[in-house]
Amino acid sequence: MQVRMNSQKDRSARYRLNNDRGMEVEIASKGGSIERLIVPDRNGHPENIMFDCSLVTVPAIPRGLSGRLYDTSSGSVHEIDLALHQLLFTAEPFSTTQESGLRLSAEIAVNGQVIAINVLYVLTNSNQLILRYTATTNQPLRLSLSLPIFFNLSGNLKASITKHDLKFSSSCFIHPVPALSINPCLQQTKGTPFDFRLGRRLNRFFLDKMFSRSPADTYYLFHQQPVISVHEAVSGRWMTMETSQPGFVLSTAAHHTDTFFSGICFDSTDFLLSSLINGPIPSFHETTYSFSTTY
Repeated sequence: MQVRMNSQKDRSARYRLNNDRGMEVEIASKGGSIERLIVPDRNGHPENIMFDCSLVTVPAIPRGLSGRLYDTSSGSVHEIDLALHQLLFTAEPFSTTQESGLRLSAEIAVNGQVIAINVLYVLTNSNQLILRYTATTNQPLRLSLSLPIFFNLSGNLKASITKHDLKFSSSCFIHPVPALSINPCLQQTKGTPFDFRLGRRLNRFFLDKMFSRSPADTYYLFHQQPVISVHEAVSGRWMTMETSQPGFVLSTAAHHTDTFFSGICFDSTDFLLSSLINGPIPSFHETTYSFSTTY
């Protein structure tokens, strides 16, 4: 297990975490973005399984950490985008015999309030990438922190995500994801194209008439286990995502010159505002991505 650093011209740095099984994660101290995620296929060939969302022009997708502040001090709810993807974090790399990692930290001031943010990236020798988010404030503020990652398990974008198989347990969803709302309308997944409890190939999801173009973001509430499974048969790659959050936003993206879907994102978040503004302070949550292959 090792960590390597490359300094950048803008005084930021990029850190490469490597394990003993061929996985590599490259993280930028500016914005906390994951620049590359290298995972071997069933034949041991290492390939990047991320789609660069900065290639998307309409709509523009920020690359890096996402943070939103919900200020309730005035008696109403006010949402502020913290623009974390533009922030230069203090970085502390570490490595042991079983894991390597990077701790990013920053303090920011918003309307006189001080917010301390810490994000821990851990790569283990069992091919797990763990993200741990913590934040504290000096006022009764609520935060939503996440790192949207667009995956394409085919490797090096050799194919679209339409042949990915997706499975997760959710009985309720919100589509499309609305603007800030205390009580958004929850719908049942049963009997709709949004039901992935038994597993579905994504091309069937996209072929539905309502998805003739890129589908709008959809928020899913987990039912029972908060686990997502994704499989790409040609490469043999499996990915499972497990989170302490109650749900996630599913979204897709495509290169501006492409006509097919290039990446899929499972942004684990507590989207329901009623939960956000009544949540604990300090905030803490964790998301784990596990990778394996079938032969």
